[in-house]
Amino acid sequence: MRSLVTYDKSTKSLSCENQSNIPNFCKECIKDKNKKCQDFYKKMLNKEEEGLYYCPYKFGVYLKRNNLYSCLIIKNNSFVKLKESIEKYKQKISDFHCYTEKEIIDIINDFENLIMDNLTLRDCMHDLRNIGSFFNAMIERVKQKYNDLYESDDDIKALTSLYELVNYRINILNGINHANNRRFKQKIHPLIKKLTILLSYQANKKDLKFKIEEVQNNYITISDNIYLAMFILLENAVKHSFSGNDINIGFEEDSDNLIVTIENIGAKIEKDEKDKLCIRGYRGKNTSTKGTGVGLSLAKEIFDKHNCEMNIKIVDINHYQSLFIVSIKFLISNE
Repeated sequence: MRSLVTYDKSTKSLSCENQSNIPNFCKECIKDKNKKCQDFYKKMLNKEEEGLYYCPYKFGVYLKRNNLYSCLIIKNNSFVKLKESIEKYKQKISDFHCYTEKEIIDIINDFENLIMDNLTLRDCMHDLRNIGSFFNAMIERVKQKYNDLYESDDDIKALTSLYELVNYRINILNGINHANNRRFKQKIHPLIKKLTILLSYQANKKDLKFKIEEVQNNYITISDNIYLAMFILLENAVKHSFSGNDINIGFEEDSDNLIVTIENIGAKIEKDEKDKLCIRGYRGKNTSTKGTGVGLSLAKEIFDKHNCEMNIKIVDINHYQSLFIVSIKFLISNE
């Protein structure tokens, strides 16, 4: 919503991320004590009834919650006067967004809903962090009290992984650039093995088996976000696989690169869908699972930021099934 102009109550000024959306007329007049702008906004600050108002120069001002959306050019009987005011400062009305009253109300209501959704999301993230810290404290107690069990039991290992994944998800919500992105060198085989243990409950419910090549020799440099991206790919394979099949995980290495391949059999993917699968929000035409269509796009975004090439290949099996193959190329760490 970069185009929305707001009136800042603290500085008593107009603001917008895109400054060109504030008409020159308004920029000048709001500073001029001889004009009627300052009195108008002073009265607006005391208004309680939400809705659309008009300044003395016929620009729309919409009061919603505690926000004043200003410099709105509304297509109505005031259009001629608006045009004159804007041209007076050597601009054209066509340089700005013009809306009907209904359009601007819908836009602002949608924007306000996004603000509230964001606040709710932040509250949820705060609660999740607190829950995660309690969870981690309990894991530490288990580790101290039952160390042998902690080191050998797959269920305990899976539980400890959950805490890490919750934190990675929260960090991604804050933006990948701001997430904990510490780099470390390790083999990816143990990491994937750990994730398959974590996902074994869901896999067993669908009678799915993970088949993992046991040989993987070289180290790569990765970050915590790679752990999340691999989890997304493996979870995706479990979610979309038909029952009773295998999920195959392979490794191909040379002196420079490691290629990790994940294969699963699921609902047929149409030819025109391949290039859309990594578009945020897109869901396959034939999928019957619930989801938001975010997983693959998020995984690809993480791999792209780590200069890892992610490729998808589709092989038709019959009219109802496709073999889905995703491969990720990592650079071998020689340091």
